[in-house]
Amino acid sequence: MLRSLVGSEMCIRDRPYAHEQIPQIQEELAKQRVGYQGEKSLHYYFSFLSTEQMYLLHDVRLLGTNGYHFQMDTLLLTPSFIAIIEIKNYTGTIYFDPDTHQVTRSTSHSNDELLPNPLLQLNIQKSQLKDWLAQQEWPLVPILQLVVFSDPSTKIISTPNNAHLLKKVSTAPAFLSKIRELQTLYSKTYVLNSELKQLADALAEHHTPLQSNILKEFNIKRNSIISGVFCPSCHKPTLVRGVIIGKWFCPECQVASKHAHINALEDYFLLLNKNVSSQEIHQFLHTATRQQAYDLL
Repeated sequence: MLRSLVGSEMCIRDRPYAHEQIPQIQEELAKQRVGYQGEKSLHYYFSFLSTEQMYLLHDVRLLGTNGYHFQMDTLLLTPSFIAIIEIKNYTGTIYFDPDTHQVTRSTSHSNDELLPNPLLQLNIQKSQLKDWLAQQEWPLVPILQLVVFSDPSTKIISTPNNAHLLKKVSTAPAFLSKIRELQTLYSKTYVLNSELKQLADALAEHHTPLQSNILKEFNIKRNSIISGVFCPSCHKPTLVRGVIIGKWFCPECQVASKHAHINALEDYFLLLNKNVSSQEIHQFLHTATRQQAYDLL
């Protein structure tokens, strides 16, 4: 998530603010920030689970046996079970409908907003992970599902006949209690500690990060990305590199900066190409010479 979040921010930083895609990028960026903050808020509780008998893996993306990749927010590995944890940063009242399998949210601003059902998503991930473990010839360890709402004020409701499903749902403050409850219910050892470490290593080794193309996703033409080094004061791509002093200067507002090119290089790597030549950077940064671009790289 973090890489996608940064890429979206780069798009906004290097785009003319009148560009037609800016509202769409800002909307997506807002969603990503909400999700990322939700994940960060759980780190405190995750810190209590860092033991020799538990492993936490975040944003694991694997190639499924059906040829499609699947990604899980967080995997908790224990000798007795594996828990797939889906983190949601929703506020308000969340209602799980047992008949339609739909999830709606009500807040002070809106009622019955339809949301994706995270439990259905976890069902698919559980099936995919089970098949993947079998393909890799790992023991059949119980795979559990848990949805965690990171905002403590979130209210979760359903009907009485849906209570069994809500056992798979928790808020952040109740998260550790829920894990202890699962440890009590699932106490049989399926994997030794040494094997658990090997499983964690295998999952990390097979993780395939999503190579997102931000420009393609938002239908932005490559030649519309503004080149040059932006001034930290007037925010225009007007900086020029001094040959001797080794600083960037803005001829419009007279501001000097030693490291202004770093943002421009990050933009290039995340938005355009991870593999680059000094000639390409010379053209993108508008350096005085190709050697100057090589030295900056």
